[in-house]
Amino acid sequence: MSKRRSPKRRRAQRGDTTRRNKALVTGSVAVGAYLTGTVARWLRRATLYRPETLPQALEAEVREQELMEGRARFYARDGAGVPLVLLHSFNAAASSYEMKPIFEHLARTTGRSIYALDWFGFGLSDRPSVRYRPALYQRQVRRFLSEYVNAPADVVALSLGSAYAAVVAAESPFLVRKLALISPTGLSSRSRPSFGQRALMGLADGTGAFELFFYRLTRRDALRRFYARQVFTQGVEVPHDLVNYAFLTTHVRGAHYAPRRFIDGTLFMDQEARNAYLTLRHPTLMIAPEQADGLIQSFEALDDVAAQNDAYLHVRKAAGLMPQWEAPEALFTILNEFLT
Repeated sequence: MSKRRSPKRRRAQRGDTTRRNKALVTGSVAVGAYLTGTVARWLRRATLYRPETLPQALEAEVREQELMEGRARFYARDGAGVPLVLLHSFNAAASSYEMKPIFEHLARTTGRSIYALDWFGFGLSDRPSVRYRPALYQRQVRRFLSEYVNAPADVVALSLGSAYAAVVAAESPFLVRKLALISPTGLSSRSRPSFGQRALMGLADGTGAFELFFYRLTRRDALRRFYARQVFTQGVEVPHDLVNYAFLTTHVRGAHYAPRRFIDGTLFMDQEARNAYLTLRHPTLMIAPEQADGLIQSFEALDDVAAQNDAYLHVRKAAGLMPQWEAPEALFTILNEFLT
Protein backbone atom coordinates (compact mmCIF):
# COMPACT_ATOMS: atom_id res chain seq x y z
CA MET A 1 0.00 0.00 0.00
CA SER A 2 1.65 3.29 -1.14
CA LYS A 3 2.17 6.21 1.14
CA ARG A 4 0.49 9.44 0.26
CA ARG A 5 2.67 12.54 0.60
CA SER A 6 1.28 15.27 2.77
CA PRO A 7 0.27 18.59 1.16
CA LYS A 8 3.03 20.33 3.16
CA ARG A 9 5.67 17.98 1.85
CA ARG A 10 4.41 18.32 -1.75
CA ARG A 11 4.63 22.13 -1.45
CA ALA A 12 8.18 21.88 -0.07
CA GLN A 13 9.23 19.64 -2.96
CA ARG A 14 7.64 21.98 -5.49
CA GLY A 15 9.54 24.87 -3.82
CA ASP A 16 12.82 22.97 -4.10
CA THR A 17 12.14 22.25 -7.76
CA THR A 18 11.33 25.92 -8.41
CA ARG A 19 14.53 27.08 -6.72
CA ARG A 20 16.58 24.59 -8.70
CA ASN A 21 14.96 25.75 -11.93
CA LYS A 22 15.61 29.38 -11.05
CA ALA A 23 19.24 28.58 -10.24
CA LEU A 24 19.60 26.75 -13.54
CA VAL A 25 18.05 29.66 -15.44
CA THR A 26 20.20 32.21 -13.61
CA GLY A 27 23.31 30.16 -14.22
CA SER A 28 22.39 29.70 -17.86
CA VAL A 29 21.85 33.44 -18.27
CA ALA A 30 25.21 34.16 -16.59
CA VAL A 31 27.02 31.64 -18.74
CA GLY A 32 25.21 32.92 -21.81
CA ALA A 33 26.15 36.50 -21.00
CA TYR A 34 29.77 35.50 -20.44
CA LEU A 35 29.90 33.54 -23.68
CA THR A 36 28.16 36.35 -25.55
CA GLY A 37 30.71 38.82 -24.17
CA THR A 38 33.55 36.48 -25.07
CA VAL A 39 32.27 36.14 -28.63
CA ALA A 40 31.78 39.91 -28.87
CA ARG A 41 35.34 40.53 -27.70
CA TRP A 42 36.70 37.90 -30.10
CA LEU A 43 34.83 39.46 -33.01
CA ARG A 44 36.06 42.91 -32.03
CA ARG A 45 39.67 41.78 -31.75
CA ALA A 46 39.49 40.09 -35.14
CA THR A 47 38.93 43.51 -36.74
CA LEU A 48 41.87 45.19 -35.00
CA TYR A 49 45.41 45.72 -36.31
CA ARG A 50 48.70 45.55 -34.41
CA PRO A 51 49.76 48.92 -32.90
CA GLU A 52 52.97 49.19 -34.95
CA THR A 53 50.84 49.33 -38.13
CA LEU A 54 49.24 52.63 -37.05
CA PRO A 55 49.95 55.69 -39.18
CA GLN A 56 52.95 57.55 -37.77
CA ALA A 57 52.06 60.35 -35.41
CA LEU A 58 55.16 62.34 -36.34
CA GLU A 59 57.27 62.75 -39.46
CA ALA A 60 60.44 61.19 -38.10
CA GLU A 61 62.27 57.88 -38.05
CA VAL A 62 60.66 55.23 -35.84
CA ARG A 63 63.09 53.27 -33.67
CA GLU A 64 62.66 50.54 -31.07
CA GLN A 65 63.51 50.22 -27.40
CA GLU A 66 63.71 46.73 -25.92
CA LEU A 67 62.05 46.22 -22.54
CA MET A 68 61.52 43.04 -20.53
CA GLU A 69 57.80 43.27 -21.30
CA GLY A 70 58.14 43.91 -25.05
CA ARG A 71 59.13 46.64 -27.48
CA ALA A 72 58.53 50.33 -27.02
CA ARG A 73 58.86 52.61 -30.03
CA PHE A 74 59.96 56.20 -30.35
CA TYR A 75 60.38 58.89 -32.98
CA ALA A 76 63.83 60.35 -33.67
CA ARG A 77 65.10 63.36 -35.61
CA ASP A 78 68.89 63.42 -35.38
CA GLY A 79 70.74 66.67 -34.80
CA ALA A 80 73.42 68.33 -32.68
CA GLY A 81 73.58 69.98 -29.29
CA VAL A 82 71.53 69.24 -26.18
CA PRO A 83 68.94 66.56 -27.05
CA LEU A 84 65.22 67.24 -26.66
CA VAL A 85 62.92 64.49 -25.37
CA LEU A 86 59.11 64.72 -25.58
CA LEU A 87 56.88 62.61 -23.32
CA HIS A 88 53.15 62.43 -23.96
CA SER A 89 50.46 62.04 -21.28
CA PHE A 90 48.56 58.99 -20.04
CA ASN A 91 44.86 58.61 -20.80
CA ALA A 92 42.55 56.32 -22.74
CA ALA A 93 43.78 57.71 -26.08
CA ALA A 94 47.35 58.83 -25.37
CA SER A 95 50.16 58.81 -27.95
CA SER A 96 52.96 61.01 -29.28
CA TYR A 97 50.37 62.69 -31.49
CA GLU A 98 49.55 64.84 -28.45
CA MET A 99 53.05 66.35 -28.78
CA LYS A 100 52.88 66.85 -32.55
CA PRO A 101 52.65 70.69 -32.52
CA ILE A 102 55.66 70.91 -30.18
CA PHE A 103 57.69 68.40 -32.21
CA GLU A 104 57.00 70.25 -35.46
CA HIS A 105 57.85 73.62 -33.90
CA LEU A 106 61.15 72.37 -32.51
CA ALA A 107 62.01 70.62 -35.79
CA ARG A 108 61.48 73.92 -37.65
CA THR A 109 63.34 76.16 -35.24
CA THR A 110 66.26 74.10 -33.93
CA GLY A 111 68.91 71.73 -35.22
CA ARG A 112 68.95 69.72 -32.01
CA SER A 113 68.19 65.99 -31.83
CA ILE A 114 64.52 65.45 -30.99
CA TYR A 115 63.02 62.28 -29.58
CA ALA A 116 59.35 61.54 -28.85
CA LEU A 117 58.68 58.43 -26.81
CA ASP A 118 55.52 56.34 -27.07
CA TRP A 119 54.95 54.97 -23.59
CA PHE A 120 54.71 51.18 -23.40
CA GLY A 121 51.07 50.20 -23.95
CA PHE A 122 50.35 53.33 -26.03
CA GLY A 123 50.92 54.62 -29.55
CA LEU A 124 53.14 52.44 -31.71
CA SER A 125 54.56 50.58 -28.71
CA ASP A 126 53.58 47.00 -27.89
CA ARG A 127 50.40 46.56 -25.82
CA PRO A 128 50.53 43.11 -24.23
CA SER A 129 48.54 41.95 -21.22
CA VAL A 130 51.17 42.60 -18.52
CA ARG A 131 51.31 44.36 -15.15
CA TYR A 132 51.27 48.06 -16.01
CA ARG A 133 52.73 49.82 -12.97
CA PRO A 134 54.61 53.07 -12.28
CA ALA A 135 57.85 51.10 -11.92
CA LEU A 136 57.58 49.93 -15.53
CA TYR A 137 57.34 53.51 -16.85
CA GLN A 138 60.06 54.88 -14.60
CA ARG A 139 62.33 52.11 -15.85
CA GLN A 140 61.33 52.81 -19.46
CA VAL A 141 62.16 56.52 -19.38
CA ARG A 142 65.32 56.01 -17.28
CA ARG A 143 66.68 53.43 -19.69
CA PHE A 144 65.64 55.51 -22.68
CA LEU A 145 67.55 58.56 -21.43
CA SER A 146 70.64 56.56 -20.46
CA GLU A 147 70.84 54.07 -23.34
CA TYR A 148 69.37 55.89 -26.35
CA VAL A 149 69.90 59.61 -25.74
CA ASN A 150 73.35 59.33 -24.12
CA ALA A 151 73.55 62.96 -22.96
CA PRO A 152 71.75 65.14 -20.42
CA ALA A 153 68.52 66.10 -22.17
CA ASP A 154 65.93 68.84 -22.06
CA VAL A 155 62.66 67.02 -21.38
CA VAL A 156 59.24 68.39 -22.32
CA ALA A 157 56.51 66.27 -20.73
CA LEU A 158 52.72 66.40 -20.56
CA SER A 159 50.38 65.69 -17.63
CA LEU A 160 51.17 62.36 -15.91
CA GLY A 161 54.23 62.07 -18.16
CA SER A 162 55.55 65.08 -16.20
CA ALA A 163 55.36 63.15 -12.94
CA TYR A 164 57.41 60.27 -14.35
CA ALA A 165 59.95 62.68 -15.83
CA ALA A 166 60.31 64.53 -12.52
CA VAL A 167 60.73 61.36 -10.44
CA VAL A 168 63.42 60.01 -12.77
CA ALA A 169 65.19 63.39 -12.90
CA ALA A 170 65.20 63.62 -9.10
CA GLU A 171 66.60 60.09 -8.73
CA SER A 172 69.05 60.26 -11.67
CA PRO A 173 69.91 63.97 -12.07
CA PHE A 174 72.75 63.35 -14.52
CA LEU A 175 70.22 62.26 -17.20
CA VAL A 176 68.46 65.63 -17.44
CA ARG A 177 69.47 69.25 -17.99
CA LYS A 178 66.08 71.04 -17.94
CA LEU A 179 62.44 70.06 -17.45
CA ALA A 180 59.40 71.70 -19.05
CA LEU A 181 56.29 70.18 -17.45
CA ILE A 182 52.97 70.97 -19.13
CA SER A 183 49.90 70.47 -16.91
CA PRO A 184 51.86 68.32 -14.44
CA THR A 185 49.97 65.92 -12.17
CA GLY A 186 50.49 65.56 -8.43
CA LEU A 187 49.26 69.07 -7.67
CA SER A 188 45.56 68.34 -7.18
CA SER A 189 43.47 67.91 -4.05
CA ARG A 190 41.03 65.60 -5.83
CA SER A 191 40.92 62.02 -4.62
CA ARG A 192 41.74 59.03 -6.80
CA PRO A 193 39.34 56.07 -7.25
CA SER A 194 38.44 54.35 -3.98
CA PHE A 195 39.22 50.71 -3.16
CA GLY A 196 35.62 49.79 -3.97
CA GLN A 197 35.77 51.54 -7.33
CA ARG A 198 39.02 49.78 -8.16
CA ALA A 199 37.52 46.45 -7.14
CA LEU A 200 34.54 47.09 -9.39
CA MET A 201 36.91 47.97 -12.24
CA GLY A 202 38.79 44.72 -11.61
CA LEU A 203 35.55 42.75 -11.78
CA ALA A 204 34.60 44.45 -15.05
CA ASP A 205 38.03 43.67 -16.41
CA GLY A 206 37.85 40.04 -15.32
CA THR A 207 34.51 39.49 -17.06
CA GLY A 208 35.59 41.31 -20.22
CA ALA A 209 33.03 44.08 -19.72
CA PHE A 210 35.72 46.76 -19.44
CA GLU A 211 37.14 45.93 -22.87
CA LEU A 212 33.75 46.39 -24.53
CA PHE A 213 33.13 49.56 -22.49
CA PHE A 214 36.54 50.90 -23.57
CA TYR A 215 35.60 50.79 -27.24
CA ARG A 216 32.41 52.71 -26.52
CA LEU A 217 34.39 55.22 -24.48
CA THR A 218 36.74 55.82 -27.40
CA ARG A 219 34.28 56.45 -30.21
CA ARG A 220 35.00 59.67 -32.09
CA ASP A 221 31.97 61.48 -30.67
CA ALA A 222 32.86 60.41 -27.11
CA LEU A 223 36.49 61.48 -27.54
CA ARG A 224 35.45 64.87 -28.91
CA ARG A 225 33.13 65.46 -25.93
CA PHE A 226 35.91 64.48 -23.51
CA TYR A 227 38.40 66.93 -25.04
CA ALA A 228 35.80 69.71 -25.29
CA ARG A 229 34.54 69.39 -21.72
CA GLN A 230 37.58 68.38 -19.72
CA VAL A 231 40.79 69.26 -21.60
CA PHE A 232 40.18 72.37 -23.69
CA THR A 233 38.93 75.72 -22.45
CA GLN A 234 35.16 75.89 -22.86
CA GLY A 235 34.10 77.04 -26.29
CA VAL A 236 37.38 76.19 -28.04
CA GLU A 237 36.99 73.98 -31.09
CA VAL A 238 38.68 70.61 -30.71
CA PRO A 239 41.01 69.84 -33.66
CA HIS A 240 39.62 67.11 -35.89
CA ASP A 241 43.10 65.61 -36.46
CA LEU A 242 43.62 65.13 -32.73
CA VAL A 243 40.30 63.32 -32.35
CA ASN A 244 40.89 61.16 -35.41
CA TYR A 245 44.32 59.93 -34.27
CA ALA A 246 42.98 59.34 -30.76
CA PHE A 247 40.33 57.09 -32.30
CA LEU A 248 42.88 55.20 -34.40
CA THR A 249 45.28 54.60 -31.52
CA THR A 250 42.51 53.19 -29.32
CA HIS A 251 41.35 50.69 -31.92
CA VAL A 252 44.32 48.35 -32.15
CA ARG A 253 44.98 45.05 -30.39
CA GLY A 254 45.54 45.40 -26.67
CA ALA A 255 44.57 49.08 -26.65
CA HIS A 256 42.58 48.73 -23.43
CA TYR A 257 45.22 47.12 -21.21
CA ALA A 258 47.29 50.13 -20.09
CA PRO A 259 44.35 52.63 -20.04
CA ARG A 260 42.52 50.30 -17.65
CA ARG A 261 45.33 50.90 -15.13
CA PHE A 262 45.20 54.63 -15.78
CA ILE A 263 41.45 54.78 -15.21
CA ASP A 264 41.58 52.83 -11.93
CA GLY A 265 44.34 55.11 -10.62
CA THR A 266 47.14 52.53 -10.54
CA LEU A 267 49.50 54.61 -12.70
CA PHE A 268 49.22 57.78 -10.63
CA MET A 269 51.90 58.58 -8.07
CA ASP A 270 50.87 61.97 -6.72
CA GLN A 271 52.90 61.92 -3.51
CA GLU A 272 56.02 60.65 -5.26
CA ALA A 273 55.65 63.36 -7.90
CA ARG A 274 55.18 66.09 -5.31
CA ASN A 275 58.26 64.92 -3.42
CA ALA A 276 60.22 64.96 -6.68
CA TYR A 277 59.12 68.52 -7.50
CA LEU A 278 60.38 69.64 -4.08
CA THR A 279 63.79 67.99 -4.48
CA LEU A 280 64.55 68.78 -8.13
CA ARG A 281 67.83 70.58 -8.75
CA HIS A 282 67.27 71.25 -12.43
CA PRO A 283 65.80 74.39 -13.98
CA THR A 284 62.14 73.33 -14.18
CA LEU A 285 59.27 75.14 -15.86
CA MET A 286 55.74 74.19 -14.74
CA ILE A 287 53.09 75.31 -17.23
CA ALA A 288 49.55 75.28 -15.84
CA PRO A 289 46.18 76.39 -17.26
CA GLU A 290 45.17 80.00 -16.78
CA GLN A 291 41.73 78.73 -15.78
CA ALA A 292 41.35 75.14 -14.55
CA ASP A 293 37.67 75.20 -13.56
CA GLY A 294 35.82 72.30 -15.16
CA LEU A 295 38.99 70.60 -16.40
CA ILE A 296 39.87 67.02 -15.52
CA GLN A 297 42.97 68.19 -13.60
CA SER A 298 43.31 70.81 -10.89
CA PHE A 299 46.36 72.57 -9.48
CA GLU A 300 45.56 73.69 -5.94
CA ALA A 301 49.05 72.81 -4.65
CA LEU A 302 50.98 74.43 -7.50
CA ASP A 303 51.85 77.73 -5.84
CA ASP A 304 52.80 76.08 -2.56
CA VAL A 305 55.06 73.50 -4.23
CA ALA A 306 56.71 76.17 -6.40
CA ALA A 307 57.32 78.39 -3.36
CA GLN A 308 59.03 75.55 -1.48
CA ASN A 309 61.54 75.04 -4.31
CA ASP A 310 61.59 78.52 -5.82
CA ALA A 311 65.27 78.31 -6.78
CA TYR A 312 64.46 75.72 -9.44
CA LEU A 313 60.70 75.72 -10.07
CA HIS A 314 59.18 78.46 -12.21
CA VAL A 315 55.50 78.76 -13.11
CA ARG A 316 53.94 80.07 -16.30
CA LYS A 317 50.31 80.02 -17.40
CA ALA A 318 48.85 78.90 -20.73
CA ALA A 319 45.47 77.89 -22.18
CA GLY A 320 43.83 74.59 -21.24
CA LEU A 321 45.52 71.31 -20.41
CA MET A 322 46.96 70.92 -23.92
CA PRO A 323 48.07 74.45 -24.86
CA GLN A 324 50.12 73.07 -27.77
CA TRP A 325 46.78 72.49 -29.50
CA GLU A 326 44.67 75.26 -28.02
CA ALA A 327 47.07 78.24 -28.15
CA PRO A 328 50.32 76.94 -29.67
CA GLU A 329 52.09 80.22 -30.43
CA ALA A 330 51.83 81.42 -26.83
CA LEU A 331 53.22 78.09 -25.61
CA PHE A 332 56.04 78.13 -28.15
CA THR A 333 57.13 81.56 -26.92
CA ILE A 334 57.29 80.25 -23.36
CA LEU A 335 59.23 77.13 -24.39
CA ASN A 336 61.67 79.10 -26.57
CA GLU A 337 62.56 81.40 -23.69
CA PHE A 338 63.13 78.47 -21.37
CA LEU A 339 64.94 75.98 -23.62
CA THR A 340 67.42 78.32 -25.33
